[in-house]
Amino acid sequence: MRFSVSRSLVLLALAAGAVVSAESGVAQMTRQTPRFLSDDPVRRDDDSAISVGELKEFELSENFDFLENTFGSPGDRTPLRAVNINTLDDVPDSSWFTNRIGAKEMPLDEIRRGPSKFERLDATEWTIVRGKGPGGFHPGFRASHPGDPKQVYQLEVDPRAYPQLATGAELIGTLIYHALGYNVVDVYPVRVDPAKIRIDKKATIRDASGTRGYRADDLDTVLRYAARDSAGRVYFSATRYEEGTDIGRFRYYGTRPDDPNDIHPHEHRRELRANRVFAAWLAHDDSRAVNTLNLLVEREGRRHVRHYMYDFGAVLGSATRFPDDVVSGHEYYFDKEASVRALASLGLALPDYLRADYPDMPPSAGFFTSVAFDPARWKANYPNPAFINMRPDDAFWGARLVSRFSDAALAAIVGEVGYDDPRAAEHLTRTLIERRDRIARVWLNGVNPLVDFTLAQDGSLTFANAAVAAGAATPASGYRLTWSRFDNEKGTHQTIGAEQRITALAASAPAEAAGAGEFVSVKVISEHPEHPAWAAPMQVYFRRTASGWKTVGLFR
Repeated sequence: MRFSVSRSLVLLALAAGAVVSAESGVAQMTRQTPRFLSDDPVRRDDDSAISVGELKEFELSENFDFLENTFGSPGDRTPLRAVNINTLDDVPDSSWFTNRIGAKEMPLDEIRRGPSKFERLDATEWTIVRGKGPGGFHPGFRASHPGDPKQVYQLEVDPRAYPQLATGAELIGTLIYHALGYNVVDVYPVRVDPAKIRIDKKATIRDASGTRGYRADDLDTVLRYAARDSAGRVYFSATRYEEGTDIGRFRYYGTRPDDPNDIHPHEHRRELRANRVFAAWLAHDDSRAVNTLNLLVEREGRRHVRHYMYDFGAVLGSATRFPDDVVSGHEYYFDKEASVRALASLGLALPDYLRADYPDMPPSAGFFTSVAFDPARWKANYPNPAFINMRPDDAFWGARLVSRFSDAALAAIVGEVGYDDPRAAEHLTRTLIERRDRIARVWLNGVNPLVDFTLAQDGSLTFANAAVAAGAATPASGYRLTWSRFDNEKGTHQTIGAEQRITALAASAPAEAAGAGEFVSVKVISEHPEHPAWAAPMQVYFRRTASGWKTVGLFR
């Protein structure tokens, strides 16, 4: 059975019903006894089950988004578990997210290729078909090339003094977010001789006065401040638009009322909450609703919405038109906490990040550093409802994905940019590794970090410790296991055998488990003197099948 919309609604209602008050919500969810269905654990959320009709574009004002999230409190702040996770505490595939690096070992070639339709874009001549319009901070235009005249790309430049700053960030962000599992659009680095850029006679641009014809001086404005290589070619990032109808952005809270498949409040979706982990890693302080994309697509005769992360020109210390400053990632644009702190000390007590000694960074790398980087305190440009709702289990899920990027994978991703300055590639790769490791130390140790439980037919139990495997912690001093029969209909546990104390990542179930019925469960407490969060009990469930025991539930 696939994960249907009706089942999604049932699970959402159960999750909401488990929370009786904001004060006791987490405890209530923790005490919830699971009831497993025949298809658990669900691997695919079929959120394209209902074919939708025509949907209007949702226009989102950048200024309104800032004001609403800075001075308001949109979304539901009830402290409950993410509502779109399966019984193994994972995020199923959906129109929002596809498990990639979290589900398998991705070959380097696959990581480097990312979402791209082409291995590379060999296009040296471009025809402008329209401008970007008045809302874009990053200079550029939309154009096509002779090799694919019907396909429109958005071309954006680097600032003159910072070659490959924004174009490099755009590609690296795209490749990392794709490997993580998000929908992203194709991005290609290209270099173009300005003399080979022409303007279509029908090209238009929108400015403050309305829509008019695109003129040569509009192109001159884009190129005037654009960085060029030693041959005089302009660095561009060429973003290929996906097939489908652009219907605007998605907010990080609520649902889209005209999309019947969009039933999970966005602030309670794990992949949106945990995006705070990924944004902190990449210094994606521009991670907000205006940098998302909804496309109405048709597959197998059904129309549904696919949700994209979009526009990564402002990651890795880039602000697209110039590097970020030292405050980025540490304070909101309007930060009450920072203002109160400065007022209380009369401006004399400088925070650590303003007193830190930062290294010189290559111009192509922007202001991207691991100095003074504290993942738990990292902030976007302004508040994000889903980020605010992130719980330790959401952060753990995100940190596991980050930790799966090897040093070699990160070097390969950065290498795809082809930086002219080798110092930039070295600096960005090293900083991504350092920030990855810091994220692992903070968020892999925020919960009991055990994963990958298997119970063999002979009763042999094995599992892994994600924090230890990532080098984020030393081995546990021990584990305490309590086994029980589980009655799936009544939701009751009956203890079998005595408590086990082990130091290895393996144990044997009590002999009584062989005749325990359809389900057995084990409660595990991890012990580590430096990580008190490991002591939080986790409950793991196994169902007996014709081929042996199947892991069906994991609750932290």
